[in-house]
Amino acid sequence: MIIKYRSEIDGLRALAVLPVIFFHAGFSFFSGGFLGVDVFFVISGYLITTIIIRELNNNTFSLNKFYERRARRILPALIFIILIFSIISFIFLARSESASYFKSVIATLLFFSNFYFYKTTPYFQFESDFDPLIHTWSLSIEEQFYIIFPITLLLFYKFFKRYIFVMFIFGFVISLIICQFLALKTAETLNFYFTLSRAWELALGAICAYIIMYKNLPSSTLVKNLLSTIGIILIISSIFFFNRQTIFPSFYTLVPTIGTSLVILFADRDTFVNKILSIKLFVGIGLISYSLYLWHQPLLAFSRIFFDELSNESKLSIILISLIFSYLTFLFVETPFRKNIKIFERNFFIKIFSIIIIINLFSLLIAESFKPNIIHSTEAILAKKLSEGFSVAMPGRLEMRNFSKFKILYHKNDPKNIIIGSSRIAFIGENLLQENSLNLSVGTATLEDQIALTMLSISTLKPQRILLSADPWLFNKKEFSPQSLRWKFLEKEYYTAKKIINEKKTIIFFENILKSETKSNFIYDKINILYNFVNIRQNKIYNENYFVKRRITYPDGTEKFIDETNEIIDKKYTHFFDPYEESLKKKQLFEEFIFYLLENKIEPVFLLIPIYETSYELSLKENDLLIDIEKYFIKFATKNSIRILGSYNPKKVFCNKSEFTDIMHPKLSCIKKIINNQSLK
Repeated sequence: MIIKYRSEIDGLRALAVLPVIFFHAGFSFFSGGFLGVDVFFVISGYLITTIIIRELNNNTFSLNKFYERRARRILPALIFIILIFSIISFIFLARSESASYFKSVIATLLFFSNFYFYKTTPYFQFESDFDPLIHTWSLSIEEQFYIIFPITLLLFYKFFKRYIFVMFIFGFVISLIICQFLALKTAETLNFYFTLSRAWELALGAICAYIIMYKNLPSSTLVKNLLSTIGIILIISSIFFFNRQTIFPSFYTLVPTIGTSLVILFADRDTFVNKILSIKLFVGIGLISYSLYLWHQPLLAFSRIFFDELSNESKLSIILISLIFSYLTFLFVETPFRKNIKIFERNFFIKIFSIIIIINLFSLLIAESFKPNIIHSTEAILAKKLSEGFSVAMPGRLEMRNFSKFKILYHKNDPKNIIIGSSRIAFIGENLLQENSLNLSVGTATLEDQIALTMLSISTLKPQRILLSADPWLFNKKEFSPQSLRWKFLEKEYYTAKKIINEKKTIIFFENILKSETKSNFIYDKINILYNFVNIRQNKIYNENYFVKRRITYPDGTEKFIDETNEIIDKKYTHFFDPYEESLKKKQLFEEFIFYLLENKIEPVFLLIPIYETSYELSLKENDLLIDIEKYFIKFATKNSIRILGSYNPKKVFCNKSEFTDIMHPKLSCIKKIINNQSLK
């Protein structure tokens, strides 16, 4: 049975890929452009199911041939573009950025980049704009689908043929329920990247394929015109009316995916929608849509990394370049591998996966050579620059915990104050305190981070005072985000510090803490020699004027975000560490930690940093958690004569809404009020 070409499906691909590109480029008009990926998922489910079932019916289906077709369709272009940007990465990126890029290469080529980015890069946050391969998360989900689905469908066809449609419906319903549950009960990052949260979209495409092959659809042109037009309206309205604040994926995602299904089911040759989607321009873009999807994000990300601020003209130029490169890639890479079976005719999988293994080995070597806990790393180089009195621009993907370790290692004077906690206190330093200080704050600092960094610092820098960020999540038993597990970078130091606290020992462990990690390695040294020779950006990253809209770190460790124009939207926020379950063990350890500081004549100071007013008030409507945690810190501080500054309630410290960059981060002006109104003197 011959599968009839449907030009409108390629037009639908164009409608899917263009909004994604404009969304990634940062055009606010396409606020829901990210849902183009969901349209792709439905199309993929439809096409793959159609191919498999028709080949099964014709008794021509072969798993080996299916996998080879998919590999020829996906891998050559993907490998080609990864190779190009790997070279660019080595030449243009800082070590920390390069290490992150090559880790993502490995995840992409092993088909699990959706899980990798779940751990490293929330899709709707600022960092994703600078990640060249962030868009491959969707490819990994499709590849996982291509591996599992044909085997499942083959088994059902052989043994439960009459229940295939029931299987599609069941998969759709279960996956959608999982998706909605995770949307409401967990952090959005997990739901966004999770395969089972997306499987229902692919299942919806499979349902469309089955209906077209086995069910009688309406034959009336009027009905088909009406339903396919509704489908297009649903897709387009989602692109322009959904945004980053939409809970996604969830039941809301039914709007564009049902719309896609209506187009697939009813937009035949006689319909208006078919005629629109079959316009040569749309079909042409649809044909190169895969290469276009691959090219656009790396070009945008590298441009942002290197030039920082992109004008609308620059973004449009990058999109145009993406179109040109995509057409050439389609012509000279995609088409030859798909159409000319003689390319890698024998042992195709052995050859293509040998290439993947070689790329991954090189990627692993480079990532390891630039890992954040060695002397060659960006973290070490920048910390050394700080100790020499330089202010530095912060490149992307810096591992802040190791950066803080190197700050301690290289710091030349004994500061009176050490500031330790989350990014919410990154502003506090010598200018505010008017005393010799060192800021060691890290993003989403947990109790483990605070203990490890405090004990490391007092073992070598001999401070008189430790300012601790008394964040409301410190005693949370549940890991509320992948970021909350970053303390594992300090795992060895934490457990050593915990043992010292429990046994009330003298601190002696920092002296050789990096010795085993920083000794010379022949291969790593050679890679760094090559990097130093070819990289054209490494010296620029030390210049605080290099980036226009980025983070600057000063010699005392404090940070400044040059661009503080983050938009605050009054909507129903809950505390982002929800769900919360108090750990009595953590609370006990915290108290033992504080007592250890007091016994060693080091003054702890608790900093209660306010939360954005709307978020604070709405959180209190759900429960009294923020009030209860604040009361605990106040009571414990009062009982033990410990100074405590600030409040979670912004009104108590006179911080207004304009003094926040987002729901958890106050601006410098707010922090000044806390420090100045409740002086440490």
